[in-house]
Amino acid sequence: MLSKIVFVIIAILFLALSGFYFFINSSYQNSFEARFYYLVGNYEKAYDFAQKAYKEDIYNKMAITVLNQSKIAKEYVIYIKTGNDYFDKINKISSKKSYKEADKVRIKMMCEIMIGEYKKLVPTKLTDKELVKDAKETYTKFKQLYEQLY
Repeated sequence: MLSKIVFVIIAILFLALSGFYFFINSSYQNSFEARFYYLVGNYEKAYDFAQKAYKEDIYNKMAITVLNQSKIAKEYVIYIKTGNDYFDKINKISSKKSYKEADKVRIKMMCEIMIGEYKKLVPTKLTDKELVKDAKETYTKFKQLYEQLY
């Protein structure tokens, strides 16, 4: 009976010391902050904090994971933003009364760029599903537009 109590006390003490270590270690503090920003969708700040944590401790697995996932998420965000910008440009071109050959080529290039860039995006199991879905929708729109026009 006494050995069980001693074992429980040692286990609690070990957990408390581990928690204290993570609390005072700046690398893990930055990792937790990076993870928080990643979960709320602020991938830029998550990347910055994870990079800072990784520089402090290259063996910090949480920092490495959040750093890699933030980088992937940022690529998705850039793809979606670029797609929206291109659609705005295409809408401005299509609202003109007359099209020039240069406008047609410009639209074709935008579509080809977005179709090609989508193939470079590689999601992981940890990648935000909403980002993957939005990127897929953007790709589908450009693919349909390209097939209709060319």
